[in-house]
Amino acid sequence: MTTIENVSSYTEVRSQQETYGSSDLGKDAFLQLLVTQLQNQDPLNPQKNEEFVAQLAQFSSVEQLSNANEALQSLYLAMSSMNNASMTQLLGKEVTAYGDTFHYDGAGPQTLEWESSGSAENVTLTITDSSGKVVYTDSLGNIDAGRGSVTWDGSSIEGTAAEGDYTFTVTAVGQSDVEIQTLISGEVDGMDFSSGSPVPSIEGVDIDLANIIDVRLGGADEAAEEEAEGDDTAVAARRDR
Repeated sequence: MTTIENVSSYTEVRSQQETYGSSDLGKDAFLQLLVTQLQNQDPLNPQKNEEFVAQLAQFSSVEQLSNANEALQSLYLAMSSMNNASMTQLLGKEVTAYGDTFHYDGAGPQTLEWESSGSAENVTLTITDSSGKVVYTDSLGNIDAGRGSVTWDGSSIEGTAAEGDYTFTVTAVGQSDVEIQTLISGEVDGMDFSSGSPVPSIEGVDIDLANIIDVRLGGADEAAEEEAEGDDTAVAARRDR
């Protein structure tokens, strides 16, 4: 009895076949399909007018949707470009935002801020490094409602904290009815557009635009403003002479 080997199944052969063209039916392909259908219709049983009009209406709808999609895409790109350009104005500005991560330069004090929904007792400050290891804890005692701050001198459980990114929490022990949100402040020195949306950063730490709660003039802006005011004063003095 003769055996036949290496016979591929229909499914295997089908999966190996290369597919050409696009699976999307655009307006040009739709029109070509309609013309081909008219050229090859049965002359003894031609297409009815109602069916032809219905297909033309479908073609018109496809064309309108395609044009609308292109217009919306252009509008989206234009608005994204304008939004990205406007966000660069944050560079050099001092901002405060909800967040818990900050960059420590390894020298000098670091101000840590929070916002509390109410007064609280037995409040604890905890600082962890980028690996999640606790490097510093401190009892803040009682705090009032609203914003508050404390200065961290950079000391840690093992001595002095090294330069790097740290995370801090401010918690009220046994008071679940009081919400304490940590804040980060600093000058915006970076803006990343790689994700399609602008992401500002403070000393390399990203912050969410939606979390920014106030914006102030940065050091360079204040110096420029003071210089402009000085020039105006000088000009006014010369005029008075």
